[in-house]
Amino acid sequence: MRMRINQKMLAAAAILAVGLLAGCGTSASSRTASSAAGSAAASSAAASSVAEQTDAVQPIEQGTLDDMKTGSYKFAANITSIQNGQADLTVYSYDAYVKEDIDSLQEGDVIRTHLDSTDAAQTVTVTIDSIERNEDTGAVIINGGIEEGGVELWLDHDVYRTVTMDGYPVYYNVGELTLPLAENVTMEDSSADPQASAVESDGASAVETAFNADPDNWNCSNTTVFTDNGSVSNIVRIWVP
Repeated sequence: MRMRINQKMLAAAAILAVGLLAGCGTSASSRTASSAAGSAAASSAAASSVAEQTDAVQPIEQGTLDDMKTGSYKFAANITSIQNGQADLTVYSYDAYVKEDIDSLQEGDVIRTHLDSTDAAQTVTVTIDSIERNEDTGAVIINGGIEEGGVELWLDHDVYRTVTMDGYPVYYNVGELTLPLAENVTMEDSSADPQASAVESDGASAVETAFNADPDNWNCSNTTVFTDNGSVSNIVRIWVP
């Protein structure tokens, strides 16, 4: 019997499942609530074109570390240090796919994807021996899905994304970055417990102090970092089971 995902975990995953997508909103709250759909739509044509050229469905292109040094992004991250106005972090992403590409998949087709916690360059090609679609949940179950070592995708707004046994995306390691904190950077930390209100910190000095008072457990499962022109503009940490 296929497991049932805890609803609170789903809510947490929905917030974190935003990936490395450019063009974040202007306010912290609207950025946190936004999904992959907007940026994914902009990448749809390119992703489909790549899929046609290689005869394999490819993930939507996300971005590189060089892009992030100057651009505006939103990504899951492990934060290891915030000192002297700079944040040391490891960037994580996950595979998302153009809806039309996944809807057209059938047995015998191939799809490229990352394995959990692998390096960004390490993708695998999966030949589809079986494929099931759940119209009620939006899940696409390839080669038996998670429970049988296959691939499972969930429809998240207008794109499909990978999923692990616990309902989170299949994160892969993009690399390490050291980025400056914006002068007006903000932090929202509601990781204390499921009902905790967010503890907010405003400004580079306050964010640095708050982080160093509790420097452990800032990881890709609970932490989202927003950047604006290569500077950290907002950090969000939530409670996860």
